[in-house]
Order: sequence, then structure tokens, then C-alpha cells
Amino acid sequence: MKRPILAGVFAVFAAVLLALQPVLAAPAIGNDSFLRVWTRQDYPVSQGLTDRSWTWGPAPISGIMRETYIEGIDGLRTVQYFDKSRMEINDPTANPNNLWYVTNGLLPIEMMTGRLQLGNNRFEQRGPARISAIGDPGQYPTYADLLPVYQSPGAVNPNDLGRPATGFLNPDGSITGFNDFVNDPNTILVLGDNNHGVAKVFIDFMNQRGLVTEGGRNVIGRVYDPLFVFGLPVTGAYWVKSKVGGKEVPILFQVFERRVLTYNPANPPAFRVEMGNVGLHYYQWRYGR
Repeated sequence: MKRPILAGVFAVFAAVLLALQPVLAAPAIGNDSFLRVWTRQDYPVSQGLTDRSWTWGPAPISGIMRETYIEGIDGLRTVQYFDKSRMEINDPTANPNNLWYVTNGLLPIEMMTGRLQLGNNRFEQRGPARISAIGDPGQYPTYADLLPVYQSPGAVNPNDLGRPATGFLNPDGSITGFNDFVNDPNTILVLGDNNHGVAKVFIDFMNQRGLVTEGGRNVIGRVYDPLFVFGLPVTGAYWVKSKVGGKEVPILFQVFERRVLTYNPANPPAFRVEMGNVGLHYYQWRYGR
């Protein structure tokens, strides 16, 4: 009589093991400094203590790597890739407690321009990444498609500030009007750094307060240092239509030096703003994996 119960227990155990396989197979976070940076934002997410989206990702997608960087020790620097970015240590002799001891790369810029950075002033021209930057894989827009709107510094039209973002980026590179969300206050453009208008929803996201983990304690604080995590804006805010989960939806996006931010009004509130998978995309572009 106990056999059906035991069989059920074993079935559940097998299902749990199967579910854990991707986590168990993931590379470990490579050193204490990378772990400290990851823990601050993403440990609370991993424990289900907050419902915001990932800053780095649930686990690394690569092991520790030594990549060419002319100014690094022996011409190399230590990096590790995550879905959302790449962590890197350029100067291992610096103070490891300094915020900028670990940085995350200017990956969107490299993928849009096709210039792979090998040093402060050394680049290898590879051609822009033809990898989807927004939405499902294998569709428009790719990072190559975003190159025409890359501008650093920007040249914001003062007349656009205080008004909703209505520019729509078409597959042929033209920009036309898109008025479906002119009454959405999240789309209002405010003056950001680098002389770009930035959508209010992205400003609010970058400056949000929430649960973070510091010194082994969960506390309420400013979730992001915007310059450290996102960098400066390098495009304006534009609408595109992209497939998400196979369904085409309008998405407002803006590219920053280190991240791509998207606003999908159809998502639940906590996930309307998300960071693109620029770490994964860059890893695919650089290594063809």
C-alpha cells in the first residue's frame, strides 16, 4: 500500500532535481568582490524578498575569464559575464572596498558601433552586433539597428522636454510619430545627463529605493548608483514594436553606456521597466557562443 506514496515522493524529488539542474550547472561567482556587487541588488531578488527584475542575473553565464586589456596586469583584466552585464576588475591593486573597484563594461556601445575595446584607447573593429537588443531573439531591432540613434553627447531639443516620447524607430531607420501613449506620464521626457532627454519612467527606475543586502543585512536604501550601474544615456527614448513571448507589443527603450532599459506598459507594474540582456548578447557577439 505504501508503494504509490513512495513513487509519488520519488517523482517529486526527481522533479525538484530537474528544476535545479540549470542552477547547479551554472558557474560560481568568481571572487568575493564580484559576489559583493551581485549580492547587493540580486540576493533579495533570488530569495523572493522583492519583486523587481534582476540587475545582473540569477547566476553567472561564464566562469572567471582573463580578457585582453592593454592597461591591465600583463595586458589582461579579470571579468565574468552575467545575463545583464559583465563585471570587470581593471586594477586588482586598488582598494577592493571602493565602489569602482568592480565596474561593468560599456557593452551596448561596443555592440552598436562594432568596436570591441581592448584598452583605454585600443579597439578592434568587428562590425555592429546583429543580435536582437529588445524582446525575443532573432528579430528587429538588433544593436546594429540602433547605431543610427547613438549619440554621445546628445543634442536634445529643449522643446521636447516636458512632453511625452513619441518618436518611433522604424526598421528602415526612419523616425515617425507614435501617439498611443501620449497620456502616459511615464513617457514624459526630462533633461538627463549627457544632454539627452530621458523618459521619466527610466529616471524613476534608476533612482528607486528598495530592499538591498549590505554587510549581510537586508536594508531599505537606494537600489542603484545610476552612473555605476547604467552610465550616461547615449540615445534618446524611442518606441519600437517587438515580439515579447511571441506577441508583438510597443516598447519604449533607451540605451545607456552600460545598459539598455525598456518600458513595456503591458507588463505588471514591477516589471514594466527591465534591463536588456546585454551581458548575454555581448558574450554571444564576442565569442560566438
